[in-house]
Amino acid sequence: MCVIAVISFVTYYSLCSCYKPATELSGLSVKCHNDDTLRIAFVGDSWAYLHESVECIMDSLITNEIGKPVIIRNAGEGGLVSKEVYYSLFNNEKFKDVLEWGPNFCYITAGINDTNKKSGCDNYAENMRLIISLLLKHNIIPVIQEIPYYDISFSFFQMKPLFLLRSIRSMLWTWSKLDCIDDYTICFDKMVEKQKWQDDVIIIRRDYWNPKGFKEQQDLYTIDRMHLSQKGYFVLDSCIASKIVSYIKERDSLNSTNLFN
Repeated sequence: MCVIAVISFVTYYSLCSCYKPATELSGLSVKCHNDDTLRIAFVGDSWAYLHESVECIMDSLITNEIGKPVIIRNAGEGGLVSKEVYYSLFNNEKFKDVLEWGPNFCYITAGINDTNKKSGCDNYAENMRLIISLLLKHNIIPVIQEIPYYDISFSFFQMKPLFLLRSIRSMLWTWSKLDCIDDYTICFDKMVEKQKWQDDVIIIRRDYWNPKGFKEQQDLYTIDRMHLSQKGYFVLDSCIASKIVSYIKERDSLNSTNLFN
C-alpha cells in the first residue's frame, strides 16, 4: 500500500500544471511608432500593480536626461507567478493592451511569488525565457527586475493555513528551500547566459538599488515586508531610469560611431 501511495503521489504531482512552465503562445499585434516619445511599460505582479497608485518619478528623470517625452503605462496583478505573468500578456486585456501599445522598454517584475509559493526555480527561469523572447521578438527592450530580498520567512509564515500547507508541499516537490531567492536568481542568470542575452536584456540587480533588501532598508518596504513603500518606489524608479538612460546613450553613441565608419 505504501508503494502504491508513493507512486500515486509522484504521478499526480508530476502531472500537476502548477509545477510545469508555461507553454509558448503567439498572436500579439504590437504597434510601431514614428515619433520621438519614449514608451515604457511596467508589467508584472503586485509590484507593477502598486506602481500605478504611487507617485512616479521615472518619466521626469529620463526626460531630464535625454530631452524627450516619456510615457509610462502599468499593468499588474497581485499574486501572479512568472507563468501567470506570461499568460497574462496574451489573456488579460490590460496586460495585452500595454504590450500591444508598442513600448520601447518593458519592465518586468516577476519571481517574488514564485519564491514565496516555491513553484520551482527551473520553471521560473523557463517562464522568464518565454517573456524575454516575446519582448525581443517584438523589438521591445526587456528590463528585468532581479528578485529582491523581501522578508521571505515572514511572508511565508503569514500565509493562511491552507496556502501554507500548499507551499510546504511545493517545497518538497520542487526542492525549494524556505529562503530560495538566491537559488532562483542563479537559475535565471544561467538561462540568460545560455541564451546569450547579456547584451540584449537590462537587468535591475539588487546590488544596484537595494543590496540587502528588507534587512538593511526597512523603510523602503511596507509593513508586510514584501511590497515597496513610496520611498521604495522612488529608489527603484531612479534605478530603472538610470539604467534606461545609460542604455539609450550607449546605443546612440554606438550608432553615431557606426555612421562615421
